[in-house]
Amino acid sequence: MRTKLLIFCLFVATCFAACKKSPVEGEALPVEEPVTDTVYTSPQARNLNLIYFVPNDLDTLPAYEKRLSELMFWTQNFVKEEMNRNGYGEKTFGLFTDARINRVKIITIRGTKPKSDYGYSGGAGNVQAEINAYFTAHPTEKTSDHTLVILPRYSFKPDGTPSGGPFYGLGKWCFALDYEGMDIKNLGKTDTEGNRFSVWFGGMVHELGHGLNLPHNCQKVSENATLGMALMWAGNGTLGKSKTFLTATDCAILNVNQIFNNDAKTYYAAVNSTINKIYAAYSEAKSAIVVSGKFTSDTKINSVVYYNDPNVNNEGTGTNKDYNATTWESKTIGTDSFYVEMPISEFKYKDASPYEMKVKLVAENGTVKETIYAYKFVNGLPVLDFSSKNEISKTGWTIAAYSSQQTTAPAANVIDKNGSTGWHSQWSVAPAASYPHFITVDLGQQQTVDGFSILNADRRAIKDVDILYSTDGITFVPQATYVIPKLGYTQNFAFAAPLTFRYFKILAKSSWDGEQFAQFAEIGLYKN
Repeated sequence: MRTKLLIFCLFVATCFAACKKSPVEGEALPVEEPVTDTVYTSPQARNLNLIYFVPNDLDTLPAYEKRLSELMFWTQNFVKEEMNRNGYGEKTFGLFTDARINRVKIITIRGTKPKSDYGYSGGAGNVQAEINAYFTAHPTEKTSDHTLVILPRYSFKPDGTPSGGPFYGLGKWCFALDYEGMDIKNLGKTDTEGNRFSVWFGGMVHELGHGLNLPHNCQKVSENATLGMALMWAGNGTLGKSKTFLTATDCAILNVNQIFNNDAKTYYAAVNSTINKIYAAYSEAKSAIVVSGKFTSDTKINSVVYYNDPNVNNEGTGTNKDYNATTWESKTIGTDSFYVEMPISEFKYKDASPYEMKVKLVAENGTVKETIYAYKFVNGLPVLDFSSKNEISKTGWTIAAYSSQQTTAPAANVIDKNGSTGWHSQWSVAPAASYPHFITVDLGQQQTVDGFSILNADRRAIKDVDILYSTDGITFVPQATYVIPKLGYTQNFAFAAPLTFRYFKILAKSSWDGEQFAQFAEIGLYKN
C-alpha cells in the first residue's frame, strides 16, 4: 500500500512539473531569488567601489545585481580590449567578482533620506556623506579611491524615459542611474528600448571614465571611419550599438590608474613637475603642429598627452566645454623631454576659433599635471606664439628692492629659475600691502635684451604692469605698459627695440581678481 501511494505521489508531482507554464516573450519573469552564498575575490590589490544607493522612499529594482553584474563584466572587458589595442596589454580596472555565479560585488546602501534629498542638482553631496559614513563603519569595504554609485530610477517620463538623481562625475566619484531596461539583452538593439539603453548604459560607462580620471576628448578626423565614436566624447549614445573606443590619451591615463595596477606603491601623491621649455610651430613640410620641450619632475613621467580644445562659437573653456578636444599622446624621450607631431588634417575645426593646447605630464603614480597654452587658426593654419625664448642667464642676478614680501614667498623667488615658487605681497601682518607693488632686479652688469618673460600666478595674479629700466638703479625710464594674461605658462613680451640696462623694475598696478594682493612666479629677459 505504501509503495502504491509513493508511486501515485511521484506521478502527480511529475504531471505538475510537466504542466507548469513556461515563460513566453513579453511575459514578466519571476523575481530573482537573492544569492547568499557568494565568495568575492579579485587578483587586484585595489578595486572599484561599486555602490547601489537606495533612497528610503524607494526600493531596489528587480534583478539589479544580476543585470548590473553582467554589464560591469562587459565594461571590464571593453576596457581590457581598448587597453590592449593601445599597447598596454590586457589591463582593466579591478572588481571583486564571484565567477562561479557570474556576479560582481555590489554594496547596497539604504539612504536615510527620501529621493528629494538626493536630487540631480546638489544631491551628490548627501549621497557621498552617507557612503563615507558607511566606509568609516566598514573600513575594509573601501578598497580604492574610485567609487561608482548607481541609484535606482526615481520615475519615468511620459515617453518612457527614466529619470532620477545624480548622473555625472565628481573627481574620483561618479554617479549613474539604474532602470528596468538596464539589461545586457538590450545591448546592440536599435529599437526604442535599445536606443534608450545605449544612452543610459553608455552614460554610465562615460561617467565611470570620469571617475577613473579621464577628461572629455573626441576622435581624430581619420578615426571616425576606423574606430567610430570616442567614449569620452559622445560615446554615451553609441556604446554597444556602433563602434565606440577609448583614445590613446585615455589609455595612457588609465595605464597609471590606481585600480589598473596590482602593486604596493602610493598613487595620486603630489608631483612637482614643470615644463621648463616648450617649442611649438607649424611645419609646412609635415602639414602638422610640431611640439617639443623639456620638463623636470620629482616623479617619473610615463607619457605626455596633448588636448587641443577649440572654443567653437564661443562655447567657453573648461569642464563640460571640452568634449571636442582632439588629442595625441607621446612617450617621454629619456627622462626629461617630449616630442609630438599633430597633423592638422586630424582637426575638425580650423576656422578662427581660439584653441587651448593642454599639455599634461602623466606621472607613474597617476598624478597628471596640466599646463595650458593658447593659440589659434588663421586662414586654416595654426598660429602658435607660446614657444620658449632664449632667456639670458640669471647667474649674478639679485633683488635690488621690493615694495613688500611675504616671508614664505619672498621676492627672490621670481629669479630662482623655479616656476613652482613665487613672490607674494605681504598680507599676514595688518595692514596688508596694497597696489601698486613693485620688484626691482639687479642684473649685476649691463645687458642688451629684446624682451621679457613672466610666469603669472593662478591666484592673486597681477594684471596691469609698467616695465621700467635703469643703468644706475636711481633713474628709471618707463619702457611700456602691459596686460599680463592669467595663464599657466610663461608669457613673452617683446620690446619695441633692443634695450641695454642693468636694473629692471616691474610695477604692478592691478590684479585680475580685483583684490589688493599680488603674486607671480618667475621673471626673465631674453634675446632673439
